[in-house]
Amino acid sequence: MHIVVRGNAPGSGTPMTPARTANWEPPGCWYEPMWKPKAYKKALQAESPTPQVLGDYAEEYRAYQKKREKQNYNLGKKGLWWSLHHEAGRDDAQCLDKEREIWVPKGKPPEDPAAIDPQLLSEIARLPAPPVKLSPGAGRQVVNLDTQVAFKAPLDRVWVSASIDYLGVRIVATTMATPKALTVKAGTDHAEPKSCTYDLSKANGGYQVDSKDADCNITYKRSSGKGGTYPFSASVVWDVTWTDSADPAGQPVAEPALPDGKSTYEQAVTVKEIQSVVRD
Repeated sequence: MHIVVRGNAPGSGTPMTPARTANWEPPGCWYEPMWKPKAYKKALQAESPTPQVLGDYAEEYRAYQKKREKQNYNLGKKGLWWSLHHEAGRDDAQCLDKEREIWVPKGKPPEDPAAIDPQLLSEIARLPAPPVKLSPGAGRQVVNLDTQVAFKAPLDRVWVSASIDYLGVRIVATTMATPKALTVKAGTDHAEPKSCTYDLSKANGGYQVDSKDADCNITYKRSSGKGGTYPFSASVVWDVTWTDSADPAGQPVAEPALPDGKSTYEQAVTVKEIQSVVRD
């Protein structure tokens, strides 16, 4: 893969998740330029796995090789073979039926909509998950006591530039995301309410939340049991825009617009029940 990503997103201390909502997610696969014809022939012939390795796919793979041999790998033609790349950890059914490589003649745009372009590059962006501070802490929640939430540090506006500059193909896009709301979920039906949503306010150089005086705070109504936990989650909704340049301050592209993004941070919480003794 020849895509280079840079930006101001936090480092490894903060989990990074795809910018996605319930009805949209980044592409599961895409084509990007990979070989000139001679290099493609050499790579395909060098690969040649044995039938034992291929198993049930041996016949299918041989037919694929014959197809490329019949095309003579497009030797002598001007253009590039673009290779299909899959998003790590994704098993997208729409990608399974795609060709492993496609031919793109010089001076012509790729015909397959999965070929890399500024918009698709913008959709590969990642957003920082929101680590939150709970009060009481995650390991000492108490039945019938409000769970207050705040960010461990203010969230900043995030930008990520993705670019490719390989074999004469140069494409760049920058995705900008501004946090605007936080939703927390208790992770159990034994809570009132089961979730709360807070608008974020700008403070201390970033976007912050502190639910201390909020109208909505989750209250657990039952302990998580001996050794048990509840999967508490916090999700930030981001206003996402993009520009077809490397400048995060560039004019956002209006169409096609990107939907709101969402990044989620999860942690196990232990809820205990305090037993009190009442004397007459």
